[in-house]
Amino acid sequence: MENNLIKEINIGDKSILYFSSFTLQQQFNAHHYFELRFKHDQMGAPGLISLDDSRDFVGQTLTATFGYTADKTQKFSGMVTNVELTQSNGYHGVLIVSGYSPTILIDRGPDLGSYLDKDLNTIVKLATKDTPENDLRIVTKADRANPIDYVIQYRESDFDFLNRLSGEYHEWFYYDGENLNFGKPDDQKEISLFYGRDIQMLQYAMGVAPIKNKRFAYNPKQDQMLESESTGKAEGRPDLIHAVNASNTMYSKTFNQPSTIRVDNGSDIKSHVENEEKANISKLLKINAQGDNPEIGIGVIADISMSLKEDLGFNSQSLGKFLITSVQHFIDDRGHYNNSFEGIVSTTERISFKNFERPSPDMQLADVVDNNDPQGQGRIKVKFKWQCQTNDHTEWLRVVTPDAGSSDKVNKNRGFVFVPEKGDQVLVGFEEGNIARPIVMGSVFHGKIATGGGQTNKTKSLTTRSGNTVILNDSDGSINVKDPSGNVITMNGDGTVTISAPNTINLVSKDINISAGNSINLVSSPAQEGGGEGTISITAKKSIATTAQDEGITTNAKKDITFTSETENIKLTATAKDVTIDAAVGMLKTSSKKADMTSVDEMSIYGGVLTKIGADDVEINQS
Repeated sequence: MENNLIKEINIGDKSILYFSSFTLQQQFNAHHYFELRFKHDQMGAPGLISLDDSRDFVGQTLTATFGYTADKTQKFSGMVTNVELTQSNGYHGVLIVSGYSPTILIDRGPDLGSYLDKDLNTIVKLATKDTPENDLRIVTKADRANPIDYVIQYRESDFDFLNRLSGEYHEWFYYDGENLNFGKPDDQKEISLFYGRDIQMLQYAMGVAPIKNKRFAYNPKQDQMLESESTGKAEGRPDLIHAVNASNTMYSKTFNQPSTIRVDNGSDIKSHVENEEKANISKLLKINAQGDNPEIGIGVIADISMSLKEDLGFNSQSLGKFLITSVQHFIDDRGHYNNSFEGIVSTTERISFKNFERPSPDMQLADVVDNNDPQGQGRIKVKFKWQCQTNDHTEWLRVVTPDAGSSDKVNKNRGFVFVPEKGDQVLVGFEEGNIARPIVMGSVFHGKIATGGGQTNKTKSLTTRSGNTVILNDSDGSINVKDPSGNVITMNGDGTVTISAPNTINLVSKDINISAGNSINLVSSPAQEGGGEGTISITAKKSIATTAQDEGITTNAKKDITFTSETENIKLTATAKDVTIDAAVGMLKTSSKKADMTSVDEMSIYGGVLTKIGADDVEINQS
């Protein structure tokens, strides 16, 4: 006995009573597509839809409910996106009203987003937060609960972005007719299907595929290679175990690939590899079937049984439970219903979805927001120069430099250490072209802060935040080094070097040698404004030796010249000729507690006009 199908289709507030066919295609990780057809040659009959009527359908919501009993109906809500009249060979043709699930509302076009330290559920909600819930209700139940340190949405629609996250993290992602699910739902509808009653055609397939894989990732914080390898083992029904073993035998080599997602530790990469293996195993056992039970729906668990003929009759045997991942519903003009569907093993925790496009990122401009790396590794945080709904700053990113490393004498920071300053504009690239691995390539000037290298590009310079500067001038060959206090070292390019300081120059070393091929001048002059004393002080803890190897030593003073020895003698010695002490204008005075004047050969004391020798007693003796 043929069942009577209960069906109700509405577009907006208009009930659709007559149609030639209704088709609904549903599958995981995709928009659902529906098509409602009307015979155009029947236009004008009561209750039929005309071309004029259908124009108003565009942009309206279509709701469809169908089933054999009121408590077991299939429900679907979608958006009408197209109305067309198809005609050929002079016939009236067919009017087609078609559209998609409301998931197209988050497939508006390429978008950008930056998400820092957020879990998958939060990322999904932020990416879709401007979508009204009455148009599309989104349910998030991601299996991964831990935050991801950094995720980028790059020139992807929100739908494509969520699809990619689903594929990379092996999370369920599908529209069930009423809700968009990200993650495996807490409750799943389960139905029983019997081959020969609910199913007219059934294919149960076992296949092989590469299962064993190894993933690796580099962790720069610890300079560590993270890696994990799948086990290639399966649990569950015998057919699945057999398929896994056959796969491992056929594909004996373990394939190695870098991790496509961000991993920060060994636990992350181990979990990623395990989930990928589960997803790969889920493809090995499949069913394809055709039937007429409208309870079949996307995400439903179907318990399929069949009859096997034995000697004394038929024996019912369970084929197993399967998760429905794709289904196509069809209703004709007489209300007859049939479907075709695909499924995988119901115990599947992770679904393999690889039909998504990974971004191919270009280099991006960003502003530095923080350079105070808590681990002291010279990393920075940046914020991309994007106009988008969620634009968190990045995590700590490494900075490319001309030279970086260590040596046997330098444990850290050997090389060129220049960390960009907060507010600087930088260019960000992506390691291996992977959007999950941004890296700072360098800094760039913009019009408000750049002055260039002068005319003919003569100047190259290096200037720090406080004003410490090195200037290399190619016009005169000079090099100028200066600091904010006014200290300047100038190599003038003409063979002279000038060192100047507004206050003091200190030279400190174990030994200091000053050598000149021509002359050395030491000059101390008071400043013009009157500051300073204009003195030169030379002090040695032990001795000072002054030697002129070829000629003389001259000491001149406008006023007094004083020689003082506090504990020992002062000696004036001429080893070859005379010692002359001459007072050109005044008197020559020699004063001492005692005085000895001795000459080996002769001594002459002569006064041009008068010679006086005076004392209480004067003795002049001849030896």
